[in-house]
Amino acid sequence: MIVRPMQPEDYPGLVELWSSFPGNAMTGADSEAGFTSFLKRNGSYCFAAVDSDGIVGSVMAGEDSRRGYIYHLSVKKELHRSGTGRLLMDTVEKALYDAGIEKIHLFIFSDNPAIEFYRKTGWHLRNDIEVMSKVLRGDRYMGTRKT
Repeated sequence: MIVRPMQPEDYPGLVELWSSFPGNAMTGADSEAGFTSFLKRNGSYCFAAVDSDGIVGSVMAGEDSRRGYIYHLSVKKELHRSGTGRLLMDTVEKALYDAGIEKIHLFIFSDNPAIEFYRKTGWHLRNDIEVMSKVLRGDRYMGTRKT
């Protein structure tokens, strides 16, 4: 397995991977055009783990010159606990660190099973902030889930 920068042609395999993970949500921003636009702006922080079967893991990140943001960390179920997720996170964290980013955030649904993975890799849940969202395009409930 290798970890390499994502390419626009990875899109179909990534959608298949992201759709298979129960803790992941996809929105209009995950359209092919949205993905391509994100890669143009943040391609230095987007990685795919690939083996002979194709894409088996992914992580996307972006930055605003102060903070980094993680999106779509996903690993094929049969590779959970193989070190693939940690390798992807180490790769993206180093890329953001090398770019001068001092802190990274991620947004995660409270029932996402990956929370424990993040805790084990040095992340902590914040209880001093709340997240507010405002949808500028699309359905006003885009990106929300019924619990």
